[in-house]
Amino acid sequence: MIGRLRESSPVRIGPYETLARLGAGGMGEVFLATDGPCEPQALVAVKAIRRDVVGDPVFRARFRREISVAASVESPFVARLVGGDADAEQPWLATEFVPGPDLAEAVRRHGALPEPAVIGLGTGLARALAAVHGAGVLHRDLKPANVLLGADGPKLIDFGVARTPGATTMTSTGLLVGTPGFMSPEHVAGGRHVVAASDVFCLASVLTYAATGRDPFGDGPVAAVLYRVSRAEAELDGVPEVLRGVLADCLVTDPAARPRPDELAERFAGLGGEGRGGVPWPESVIESIAAVRRDVEQLCDGGRPLAPLPSEGGRTPTRTPTRTPTQRSAPSPLSPHDLPTMGAVPPAQRRPTSRRTLLAVILAVALAGGAVGALLALRGPGPGEEARGSGPTPSTTLSPAQLVAQAGVDGAGNDDRSGYVPQYREQRPKGWKPWRGTLGHAPMSCAADTLAVVCQLTDGTYTALDASDGRRLWTSKGGTAVDTGAGEEAYIGPSGHLFMPGDLPAPDVRGGTTVIARDGRLQVRDSRSGAVRWSVAPESGTRFTAALITGDGLLVASQEGAAGSANRPTGAKLRTFGLRGGAPRWTHTLSTEQLAEAEIGGYRAVLAHGGLVYADSADGLVALDGTTGRQVGTPYDKGQCRTLMARGRQILCSQVLRGDGGFDDPNAEPQTRVTRLDPRTLVAKGAFGFKAPRVQADGMPGIDVVVSAVGPGAAVAYDTTNGKVVVADAHKGRVIRKEPLSVVTDVIKRPVSSGPLIVGDRALTADNTTLRSVPLGAKGTARTTVVPGAPGNRPVKPHADPGTVIADSPRPPTLLLLGGVVTLVYDQGTVVSLEIPA
Repeated sequence: MIGRLRESSPVRIGPYETLARLGAGGMGEVFLATDGPCEPQALVAVKAIRRDVVGDPVFRARFRREISVAASVESPFVARLVGGDADAEQPWLATEFVPGPDLAEAVRRHGALPEPAVIGLGTGLARALAAVHGAGVLHRDLKPANVLLGADGPKLIDFGVARTPGATTMTSTGLLVGTPGFMSPEHVAGGRHVVAASDVFCLASVLTYAATGRDPFGDGPVAAVLYRVSRAEAELDGVPEVLRGVLADCLVTDPAARPRPDELAERFAGLGGEGRGGVPWPESVIESIAAVRRDVEQLCDGGRPLAPLPSEGGRTPTRTPTRTPTQRSAPSPLSPHDLPTMGAVPPAQRRPTSRRTLLAVILAVALAGGAVGALLALRGPGPGEEARGSGPTPSTTLSPAQLVAQAGVDGAGNDDRSGYVPQYREQRPKGWKPWRGTLGHAPMSCAADTLAVVCQLTDGTYTALDASDGRRLWTSKGGTAVDTGAGEEAYIGPSGHLFMPGDLPAPDVRGGTTVIARDGRLQVRDSRSGAVRWSVAPESGTRFTAALITGDGLLVASQEGAAGSANRPTGAKLRTFGLRGGAPRWTHTLSTEQLAEAEIGGYRAVLAHGGLVYADSADGLVALDGTTGRQVGTPYDKGQCRTLMARGRQILCSQVLRGDGGFDDPNAEPQTRVTRLDPRTLVAKGAFGFKAPRVQADGMPGIDVVVSAVGPGAAVAYDTTNGKVVVADAHKGRVIRKEPLSVVTDVIKRPVSSGPLIVGDRALTADNTTLRSVPLGAKGTARTTVVPGAPGNRPVKPHADPGTVIADSPRPPTLLLLGGVVTLVYDQGTVVSLEIPA
């Protein structure tokens, strides 16, 4: 919650000195500040409007109205206005600082609140609404993120979309004001239809979320969610019986039939709600409040603001009043592998595998000099690896047959997930020649060996093309034993969840063997013919979420429980089988509890390397012996690994730090930190971080750097903010090269170039027309090759719900590198295979 200031952060806002950064929203950034001594009880939260919109009279008028609204409301359950100036060069608004998490964060991290806490929460928020309506205004955006959980009860914040009953709606025609899933039927009908009773409907939705840990109107396409909202079809299963009747009375289509806030407060009080000072928060919330207080006390004891992290050159900048006051808060651009979601990735979300990597929204920033040195100095070239400048065929101790047997790549490279892909001529498909083919539909994820390129498509179908000439080999139509509610196309719901029309597992391809899923069963197939060698069904009441082929002839299947009483899966485990014949081997339980919303799909095997299997579990990252399944070492539970790489004798775990006490620095600014772990014990052997990320428009920190590739002599990253490939020198630990990439603009500007992979002494990346080769050293020229048969950039169709249907969103191609050949899979199904340019 409390993060470091940035180089561009203002030193003063009005009469206040800024001390730390609290977050951002659609109109600006929020800072922790003081107008005198740094004392916890005297601190304020100051929102500074973005400079790029202050010249817009509509935005300035809206901000002026927000100040007026906040000043007119007096309630112990509404964050108290301290001051504001809508006519300043940079307008600002200051309210009391409430140490504690917001409701969305608390539920994501710790699950649903217990019944007494929900009753107390309802009492306080109902009284807050009574005060808001008593002042003659509406809130209009009551959602979990706008409810702070303080020590003395809840506090309602953010009147950014509030208006007086007689005011006009400051939105374009047809533009909804509010948050899907926490709107009222009147919101759906249009802003002019919103009345005081609409806030009551939204309050009941918020309390349903608090009581169940899930969105009250479910997930799925935004249109479907809004349809359920318009018909008041809230899902109240899981709501405690004592609360169900009260919430049901609020969640009706007729505004006149809903209770008034004061009536609602009395009903909650009658259920035991004690109001201010009496909300029985669970221990997890109490500890979160205490953690924020400790951070503030440490900040004040230090006697100075949380200065920005060192800049790229390693020098900490001096804060001066002449800097640009704030950075623009803009929607997050996409990484090369990712698709837009409808919201921020939950802080507790487990490390994504190749499937989840497709769906996370990330930001990449330039590499910090000293940090890169720590990453790149891991080791020099090892046996079987190509040294820089060694040419297209690295040395190896493996026989040609062994090289063919281990051949298998996907968009992240080979099985070590490092993005460094040595090229062996023995792994070139037999009889290969340049070719162009088509999948017939938009791809979701792809993998390849020396025989076939196998892709899962967004309609749930798996299709295989001949790796030698691109002709269609076989197709497995989409099917699943579980009703996913996805319809006929894969899409991302409002909460960021993936909905697949078929089975979930992405294809895994290695040495002539392909693993896919069909009607709920995992199938082990011949890569060329598609013949099913054997298959296995999930255990009763479960589904397979992923499959992983190891180099030791093992198939590791990740399995998750089906929906439980609260519509969430129960438990997760690994089941392993011999790749030849399917003989069961060992099992390992990853979780026994009902999964929280942020955990669904997150407990699974993520990497197999060096005879060990690494998996995310409820206890953290675990390392398992590939032969026995026995856990070795202790779980690494200091934060979740978003990506996991194997490099030599170390495991690299990248983590997202959000400045909320995660990892080892409670005052850390949101960043990506890479921790070097011992491969068996998972003991940390050091860590390094990257520059602070930007912030998404909804105020949540963006997910920052994902290191695209780490080779023996260089690291390559993707700077999506500026649309560049960034190359760092291993020996001096500094950024030595930045090369531009292609971008596309629909709702936002974002790259449509693939994430760089390392081949020999170069990084390769591609867009929809060209293949780009970037030297890893400071010398040399980046070269661009026009790809024959590439489809080119398709027209971008603006739409109100960008990126929900995956096939509709422009995406970068996937690079499959094997045997000196690069096969590019484009977002609408065109596939082109050519020799890696010299």
